[in-house]
Amino acid sequence: MIVDDEFIVRVGFKSSVEWEKYGCQVIAACGSGKEAIEIFSKELPDIVFTDIMMPEMDGIELVEYTKTRYPWIRVVVLSCLNEIDYVKKAIRLGAEDYILKLSFTQESIVELIQKLSKSIEEERKEQSIRQTEVQLSAFNREEGMRLLLAEKLSVCEKESLLDRLGYPYDPFVCYGAACLLIDKAWAAQSEENDNGYMKRYSLLNLVREYFAKLPQNEAFFVGDRQMIVLFKFNRGEGIDDVKHYFPDLLRLLNEALSTHMNTTVSMGLGEEIENRVELPSLYQQAVKAANLRFFDGTASFHMSDENRNAVWNKDIVLMKQMQEAVLRHDKEKAFELTETFFESIKGISSTELIQKIRHTVMETWLFVSGVVVTEESRGTESLKMIQTDGFYSADTVKELKDLFETALDSLFGYLQNRKTVDPQISRLLDWLEVHVDQTISLEEAAGRCALGKSQFCSLFKKATGETFVNYVNRLKMRKALILLENGSLQVQEVAMKIGVSDLSYFSRLFKRYHGISPSDVWKK
Repeated sequence: MIVDDEFIVRVGFKSSVEWEKYGCQVIAACGSGKEAIEIFSKELPDIVFTDIMMPEMDGIELVEYTKTRYPWIRVVVLSCLNEIDYVKKAIRLGAEDYILKLSFTQESIVELIQKLSKSIEEERKEQSIRQTEVQLSAFNREEGMRLLLAEKLSVCEKESLLDRLGYPYDPFVCYGAACLLIDKAWAAQSEENDNGYMKRYSLLNLVREYFAKLPQNEAFFVGDRQMIVLFKFNRGEGIDDVKHYFPDLLRLLNEALSTHMNTTVSMGLGEEIENRVELPSLYQQAVKAANLRFFDGTASFHMSDENRNAVWNKDIVLMKQMQEAVLRHDKEKAFELTETFFESIKGISSTELIQKIRHTVMETWLFVSGVVVTEESRGTESLKMIQTDGFYSADTVKELKDLFETALDSLFGYLQNRKTVDPQISRLLDWLEVHVDQTISLEEAAGRCALGKSQFCSLFKKATGETFVNYVNRLKMRKALILLENGSLQVQEVAMKIGVSDLSYFSRLFKRYHGISPSDVWKK
């Protein structure tokens, strides 16, 4: 940028050098400091050549303004012989150099440009290195914290790692920990978005900003959707002194997260410890408390597993009533019973029951839709086209209920469609259920129905609501779920039973349809 109130100087200085030849471009030629500042709001230059004596805002004021707000911009003063005192003042304010208007040459300007360009490049390189070091440092601390919380270290190894993380032995401090669970909306966006890393650390910075109002603390990501906030208190102080702040702090944080990142977090708070090596078990307390959002919904706050001795059991009678409603095609009654089913979960608040409830909802759904996996009928081989996506990974009871009702609605739609299905397609669907262990291509399926490929695809999608490939994959994954629920077969044996020889592919496909790995289902 060139700044001079004399038009002839601006034109002459601009045309004196082939700027592009030296990697530069003149973005503006301004008649005053005030005009230059207006340009700053649109585009910032790397180098400013400015006259000293100008109306409205002179060069000294422009130098001060620029170096105060944009210290990385190089400023070179254009002066006359009688302005040497002003030049000295400009340099004291941060100007890089000066040029005498009456004696500059093309060579001297080129030499100065090259010197300034080199300086700018070196500074940017150093800045890039510093940013990388900061990111690596943050990453290493995060990895260190994950290793600590994994509970795979000996006491000596924990103490050594805690020293490196900046938590040395101190008999005069105690510790607290909070777990923040991020909801699925943000997680899904991050997985689909290339700048997930930036979003992750934007969220982390927001959390740190709000928690900075509390005593000494530090936040880390310790999972894709899980964070720890670690507190350090002087002995005699502790969680009890600040716990009343957390509900309001969480509310304000979630307002900011909802506005800027379209997500919320739930928070669980552990108790207080004095021995630093107990941090992993302290964090597990916080995780259990945070997981109680399953009952109260997202953006909730909990201090402990409030109802450890709660009891909840599945209602076999209700399950049979729901199945009978489905068999009668009584949609209204089925939804009424669903409401009763989920009402029985209200008032419960125990992490010990979360997985049991998810599992029971899955069993209930398989039962009412025609696939019985209760104790008295676990070996059943029958299978219907049913939706089970996400049951095992549902974060809240509300989400679980929504999934169940969506699946129920889909089932009634499926049953209605089967009444008007083309007979050839209907026979194929029956064949697929019996021969789920076999592999059949789209062309073979069309040939079995004596239909052209295009006509077959159209009739099949009309009958099932999805493509042939998706239907077959879903059918296989439903069969796999039933076999794994039975618990008598290993994961690899189940994969072979449904005609999938590649175990890695089977695991990926199973998780895509059910939201949980096959090995996790088998363990449960």
